[in-house]
Amino acid sequence: MYATEINTTEPFTPPDTGVDEKALHFIQLTSIVSFSLTFILGTLGNGLVIWIAGFKMKRMVNTIWFLNLSLADFIFNIFFPFQITEWAMSGHWPFGEIMCKAVFCLLYLNIYVSISFLLIISVDRCISVLHPVWSKNHRTPRLATIVSAVTWMFCFVLSSPYYLYYEVVKDSSINVEQCLPMFIDGDHDDNWRRKTMLIIQFFSMFVIPFSIILVCYALILIRIRKRKSLSGSKRPFKIIASIILCFFFCWFPFHFWPLLQFMNVGLSLTLDFIMFHLFCCLAFFNSCLNPMLYVFLGRDFKESLIKSIPFVLERTFKQMDSDTEEQGDRRSSGTNVSTTCL
Repeated sequence: MYATEINTTEPFTPPDTGVDEKALHFIQLTSIVSFSLTFILGTLGNGLVIWIAGFKMKRMVNTIWFLNLSLADFIFNIFFPFQITEWAMSGHWPFGEIMCKAVFCLLYLNIYVSISFLLIISVDRCISVLHPVWSKNHRTPRLATIVSAVTWMFCFVLSSPYYLYYEVVKDSSINVEQCLPMFIDGDHDDNWRRKTMLIIQFFSMFVIPFSIILVCYALILIRIRKRKSLSGSKRPFKIIASIILCFFFCWFPFHFWPLLQFMNVGLSLTLDFIMFHLFCCLAFFNSCLNPMLYVFLGRDFKESLIKSIPFVLERTFKQMDSDTEEQGDRRSSGTNVSTTCL
């Protein structure tokens, strides 16, 4: 596992630092198994989504959103062997400083890109429901591609500081090199820097995006209740809602738990070490969940057992795009009729 600025606990803390030795070995084994499972499921699942959405299907707006979401997860997944090796070697980082910086920069890039596209999907859905005429006229694959490119560049800028913070530190006493965040410049304000970074991360990666997402879906539900029906299938809505809920439950503990150290909450070093790394495993597991949701919620799960998974994935994306267009057509036609009556 990696060390992070959120928590000063190192990847594999030696027994004499106060962490129970059994807890160390439990977390070491749990992290290796969890990361290995996430790596296998994530690379296969997200790779399949990229192949289908990127090369087998016509470019549609929703397809582009989910393609980028899977691409971010896939890039993150392929670097899991580095962290698995780190845990297997009891915290030793044998890959050099460049890979140390790259791996953890990609971690935060994945977080920023994932939450950004969940936000984009929610706003796009909200606009399609509230302003169907504008959406029908302006919601194009070309615009979606431009928005995606800008989003990746923006997220890269936000995650780039982490490339500077991580360094390989050698412990000569035990001849081990560790990949650690370096906030210390020899002065006394290291705790202040970590606290500031923690708060900025919590609000930028979690509070603000999820607040906007909740507002979007609240507006959608209000409009649905007013019309007392939602034209088209409700399954795409359930898929998007499930993806957002999974992201929330997987990442909230990861962001919130480290805040406790600044709230004067009395936690033993062993408990803090165990909970933090378990929440890391949970957060990282989110990167392999979305392809499963596409299959299990795309039409009938029974059919996915009979027919090929690629077919189910392709039909799920097509249904989401056709449902959005159908809603736009019906709502725009309803708007035109109302205008004519006036």
